[in-house]
Amino acid sequence: MASANIQTWSSVPEDYFSCSICLDVFTEPVSTPCGHNYCKGCITGYWASRDSSQCPLCKAEFRKTPVLQVNTEFRDMLELFKKTKPAADVKSSPPMVDEVFCDPCHGMKRKALKSCLVCLASYCNGHLRPHRSVQALKWHKLINPVKNLENRMCRKHNKVLEFFCKEDQSCVCVLCFKDHHVMHEAISLDEEFKGRKNKVKNVKREVKQSLSNKHGMIQAIQNSMKQGREELGRTKAETATAFDALVALVMTKKITLIELLEEKQKEAEQRAESLIRQLQLEIVEDNRLSDKLKELSETEDDFRLLQDLPAVPSPSNINYPVTESAQRLLETETVKKAVAKMVKTLDEQMEIITGEVNMVKGQQTKSGFDDELGIIQSQHAVNLALNPDTAHPCLIVSEDRKEVRDGGTKTRVPDNPMRFDSLRYVLGDEGFSSGTFYFEIKLNGQTRWEVGMARESISRKGVDLSLSPENGCWTLGCYWGRYQANTNPPVILSLSNGPEKIGVFVDYEGGLVSFYDVDTRALIYSFSGCAFTESAPFLRNVLSLRLYGGAPSKTKIYPLFRPDAEQGSTSLQIIPV
Repeated sequence: MASANIQTWSSVPEDYFSCSICLDVFTEPVSTPCGHNYCKGCITGYWASRDSSQCPLCKAEFRKTPVLQVNTEFRDMLELFKKTKPAADVKSSPPMVDEVFCDPCHGMKRKALKSCLVCLASYCNGHLRPHRSVQALKWHKLINPVKNLENRMCRKHNKVLEFFCKEDQSCVCVLCFKDHHVMHEAISLDEEFKGRKNKVKNVKREVKQSLSNKHGMIQAIQNSMKQGREELGRTKAETATAFDALVALVMTKKITLIELLEEKQKEAEQRAESLIRQLQLEIVEDNRLSDKLKELSETEDDFRLLQDLPAVPSPSNINYPVTESAQRLLETETVKKAVAKMVKTLDEQMEIITGEVNMVKGQQTKSGFDDELGIIQSQHAVNLALNPDTAHPCLIVSEDRKEVRDGGTKTRVPDNPMRFDSLRYVLGDEGFSSGTFYFEIKLNGQTRWEVGMARESISRKGVDLSLSPENGCWTLGCYWGRYQANTNPPVILSLSNGPEKIGVFVDYEGGLVSFYDVDTRALIYSFSGCAFTESAPFLRNVLSLRLYGGAPSKTKIYPLFRPDAEQGSTSLQIIPV
């Protein structure tokens, strides 16, 4: 009996049990008041994507969205039919982790071709056919297959997220826009996607160029290190040879001088010994004469005294140079003075050589690590000045318009739409809407300051201004010794030493604002992906559910400065690069 029932159910066409929306066997079948059957998820998603509740087949309108209950008997029939349904004959490869699969497929799921933002489901080529042929489904928005389609729906209104609010940086549906974002600037998601993709491309290009530059710099540094090691080896060998030759010469001269002194001393000793022998002979002769004289002095024989009286000896002709020791002392002092003079000369020459080596080392270090900022300074520097017509009444701009300081009290100045009346800022005299440029500011020891870039449309009246990229400001500031990049929220910067000179580099097309410490040649912070250009008004097109198609206009950006407001403080100064 059971076998007969199975054969009976297997002969029923599959279309009899298929939902007209997903074209697959019903899942949790429900019936509308008009009598048509649908999957509960399909009909619920269909009604959520429309402003009214309508039957997709007969177009019957319902004042209120019907409360649908699962048809249990029909569901049991479906279960019996599924048991008789033959296995899918389509062979598929094992699923990949990152692939999106068709939701209506049972058993071995096929790879999805498109995802529907109305049905909140992904479909393969077979299950996608109704969206291309059924008139009621042709208006559904199809996108490339993605996971987590629920994230594309507004959780509050159950509507498709179609717009991007520039002010709140969030995706909104049409009802959200009408209720809470009607005064905000908004664009279509497609336009925002295109803009983000372009930014990603620009950032990727910049990162790729930066990586290439850094790899090239590493290679150059490594080559420089290799050449330095080779040059050091040659210099060490030549220095060792030169000093060995100098030491050998000194040793030779020392040995020659010592031998000469020893030979001279030997000659002097030989001469002295000869004199001693001669004097000893004379002493013997004098002693003999002394004895004879003593004997004659004691004799009583007068005749003998007359006959034997010896002659008086002549004085000795031996003359020993008593100044020779003083001469040797003089020679020793001469040698010492000559050696001291040589040591002094060598020391002076070594000081000169050491100074030249240190100078070359400093130049090599500077040229090796100053490449990036040096290129920016040489290629993108501009001659910048301040615009006094924008300065707050408390700010005092110098006559050459290169310096600004806070005077503490307001002065009488002409009021104009360009002037800041509450916040103590001043703008540069030139705005930029393309290209790249670079300028430098000297801080002169200030502890509270802000510098950077701002859109031309920056609020200048009142205090309604937030220094954040969302409000068209890209600035760096110091507040009582604490440095921060004014993002939202701010980024606190850990700087070992406070900068004295700030370099600001801007790439308009690249959406980049970078701040450098000029003295240490170090990058302090970079704003990337900056939206310098403001989009044209979009409200009218959005309220009529039309996409904005106009090209955005170029927006000028200006350098922005705020000096320290403390009494007696110094000035911010624009200095030549």
